[in-house]
Amino acid sequence: MSTQQRSPVSSDGIGLADLLDGRAPVMARETRRGPERDTGAGRPRLEADAVPVDALERMCGHALQVAGSVQWAQVVVAVRGAPPVIASAGDVSPTTAEALARGPRTAACRSGTTVVVDDVAADPRWTGLRDGTRTPASLLVLPLPGGDGALTLASDTRAAFDAATRAVAAELARHVHRLLTPSDSEAGVRARDLVVAARALLSRHHGITPDAAFDLLLERASEAGASILACAEQVVDELGQDQVAGPVHPAEPANVRRALAYLEEHATEDVDVADVAAAAGLGTRGLQMAFRRWRATTPLAHLRDVRLAGAHEELRAADPRDGRTVADIASRWRFTHPGRFSVAYRRRYGCSPSETLRA
Repeated sequence: MSTQQRSPVSSDGIGLADLLDGRAPVMARETRRGPERDTGAGRPRLEADAVPVDALERMCGHALQVAGSVQWAQVVVAVRGAPPVIASAGDVSPTTAEALARGPRTAACRSGTTVVVDDVAADPRWTGLRDGTRTPASLLVLPLPGGDGALTLASDTRAAFDAATRAVAAELARHVHRLLTPSDSEAGVRARDLVVAARALLSRHHGITPDAAFDLLLERASEAGASILACAEQVVDELGQDQVAGPVHPAEPANVRRALAYLEEHATEDVDVADVAAAAGLGTRGLQMAFRRWRATTPLAHLRDVRLAGAHEELRAADPRDGRTVADIASRWRFTHPGRFSVAYRRRYGCSPSETLRA
């Protein structure tokens, strides 16, 4: 960020950069149990004391990074016998926040579907949104998967929430849901981590999508007459040693393993550190520190290694007679500068990408 740009500020004037790097409290505390409209989530299943407020506040901070123009993020969780618990970050007027509660948020929760408002000023559905100061230009409201509430994002730019941005926001909403639905046991956490890791390893090893990799995992389990979990353990044992940065160390915390799995799964997509941090359940600064401690690298450096390894495997498997080119494969793995890709590839593998493709 240049010195000419101002970091988004929370409702108490704290800069977003300060919030994210720990120089200020993580969130402007707007979490409260005050008068609020019904979220429409149905019968709440959570007690107020069971809601992880601090974690929700961190997620709101991450949500401000979903798109560069997001000015405000809010999570509302319905609880038993009490008004909803609210966490937010950024800045909109109280009038606008109340209009959001009455309109788009209630509509999204009652229907169970996402509400997108591309142009608040021209949308005829919720005229009350235009009555306040600091009114957003566009909105995205996602009901939480468990029906517990909603995640709302407001932007100062019209049509800010395209399909890619909505997909990232939906993953954030799913992560919020997971925070509200803790695993019953460490065994459950370990099982999920194993399956995710196996899927990511198969995806990279075979150069296929994560969904196709999961199908392959199911097929392997069926053919072996083994459980999916047992098959996942076998895959991690077989392919884990091939990881560029080394196998997952048993002492690594679960949040690091989740970050590694996220990077593996999304290596062919645009990845932002804030997305990785959200998937891991950490702040961006905490993610950087965890990677330095456990991997002696950074998340983006590890992602670059994963992409190099993926491109290497795809070049080895490709047949140039089918029209596959180095440029095509490099682009798929998000290497946009051919010269830099070639230099990095030769440094890692001792030959040029074209030599691997022709071999």
